[in-house]
Amino acid sequence: MDFELSPEQREIQTLARDFGAEKIEPHAAEWDREHRFPRELFGELAALGLMGVCVPEEYGGAGADFLSYVLVLEELSRADAGVGVTVAVHTSAVTLPILTFGTDEQRSRFVPPLARGEHLGAFALTEAEAGSDAGALRTRAEPDGDGDGWRITGAKQWITNARYAGTVLLFARTDPETPGAGGVSAFILDGDHVRVTRDEEKLGLNSSVTNDVVVEGATVGRDRLLHDEGKGFRVAMTTLDGGRIGIAAQ
Repeated sequence: MDFELSPEQREIQTLARDFGAEKIEPHAAEWDREHRFPRELFGELAALGLMGVCVPEEYGGAGADFLSYVLVLEELSRADAGVGVTVAVHTSAVTLPILTFGTDEQRSRFVPPLARGEHLGAFALTEAEAGSDAGALRTRAEPDGDGDGWRITGAKQWITNARYAGTVLLFARTDPETPGAGGVSAFILDGDHVRVTRDEEKLGLNSSVTNDVVVEGATVGRDRLLHDEGKGFRVAMTTLDGGRIGIAAQ
């Protein structure tokens, strides 16, 4: 087995390293000190294909492999780990789960704006009383009046990218009679479905944003349900398993 990087992987690695050295590293200390989120930077990354490195070209991505994506995270984090966190959550925790679990219509509708950097993604699982025990979450999704969708209400905590997100992968309890993980479903929300209530004060990674958010009766149709009803915990755990590779790359 050949463990050397391919020419294509080296090319992407060099592209990300050069971008980090030129566009990120000179500003990293200032961004961290001022708690500044460099929103414009992600448009530049998207223009290079780095907001959707391992997303197929048919969905607006660069069409590279997963290792290329990990190399990009390493190089961006070398320059500023906060930037690496933002890209990792956007890709590993939002774009890739929609690719994995979404319908053809959902992939075509929601993935291209993420891969092109037009939308930033946020992953909304953690709550004040449901951190390590994610199955205890209290955010609820109740059937709406005509039974063809849900009305979602609840609060989430420690949500990376939330303030600037255009797409939010959010988990809510659709079956209150089923305890634990079995009654949880995953939903694809727009950024304006949630409201940011607080910017978290952190000890580092201050060029990334981490927020508390609330969902105040957002109404969504069945086209926003990701995977099967009641299978949201599977979506969440599969996503976190893959996301840990991105965390290691940072």
